[in-house]
Amino acid sequence: MPGIYIHIPFCRKRCNYCDFYFITNLKSAGRFLACLKTEITISSEQEKDESYDSVFFGGGTPSVLPASEIDSILNHLHKNFTLSADSEITLEANPEDFSAVKFRDYAEAGINRISFGVQSFLDSELKFLTRQHTAEDAMNAVRNASVYFGNINTDIIYSLPSQTIKDIDFSLSAAAGLNVSHISAYTLTFEERTPLYKSLQKNLVKKNPESLEGEFYGFVSEKLISSGYGHYEVSNFARKGFECRHNLKYWKYENYAGFGPSAHSMKNGIRRNNFRNIQDYYSSLEKGILPVEEKIILTPKQKKSEYIMLALRSSGIYYNDYSKTFPEDFREEFGKPFEVLLKENFAESNEEGFFLTEKGYAVADEIISKYFWT
Repeated sequence: MPGIYIHIPFCRKRCNYCDFYFITNLKSAGRFLACLKTEITISSEQEKDESYDSVFFGGGTPSVLPASEIDSILNHLHKNFTLSADSEITLEANPEDFSAVKFRDYAEAGINRISFGVQSFLDSELKFLTRQHTAEDAMNAVRNASVYFGNINTDIIYSLPSQTIKDIDFSLSAAAGLNVSHISAYTLTFEERTPLYKSLQKNLVKKNPESLEGEFYGFVSEKLISSGYGHYEVSNFARKGFECRHNLKYWKYENYAGFGPSAHSMKNGIRRNNFRNIQDYYSSLEKGILPVEEKIILTPKQKKSEYIMLALRSSGIYYNDYSKTFPEDFREEFGKPFEVLLKENFAESNEEGFFLTEKGYAVADEIISKYFWT
């Protein structure tokens, strides 16, 4: 089944590394909610026969909205779309937005998975990342959330300037010690539109060399696997049965519908993205027009490249699924890289499919670019 992504664009303050679309003016929340519901209503007329089993509230910071407004959005979705009874419904959240009572309210609204933007359990690192919470805030938020939610993710960012393996180990150990079901661990990136990138250009901060990032990545993988988390995507680790159902749709090249400014959708090889500007988003929907900025019909070559890239970064290439999607045998089509990657222990294979090893995961982007991106 496909999934639904909802982009909530509001943040209380900008973080220096973030390149996602957001605004800090919360006064327009009422107008946004009205336009979002209009977008859902118009879109539902084209999807009457489709059923969905995941909803993901991303941002921005969805937890700046009160539970009553999240409840209102979910009720509107139920009125316009068919959602399975066991749908995974995720809310991205910042630790500083919560008290124990609010967690209960979100659970009663229908949220059953919380994804915390913790990023670090060291106050010095949180200060560098311009986060608004402390390590203690994060610990308390996760503990309080666990009373109401059995499915909790924590995001951790590593490879900060001057960071050591000991520092990384501290944050990973803290997350695992809280017994969260899922951990997303990302290397720090310097995106062009961010204050952090400007600091890099001014030589105020230094990016770690690739060799050190590789060492950090190896440590993160080994640490989390040894702590009982399955490594099911390059940057994602989960207890058995707690893989993020919604994100798996992206990695398995399945369909998904996106609502809100800057949201993306994909259906049967056709991509579209909404305006990355709140005023353009409002203007379109208040005229009764979907806020689509760009629509792309992927070529067969683009579909294949994206399919392979997403599959290799996650669960791998399953031969039968590949042959159903493309009229070729993967092993014959990519015979040379297939043999090279197996020989160098970057990949392994069995009767069902072809999968990157931990060694391959560490250089997945390079492997895909060199052998499979056409």
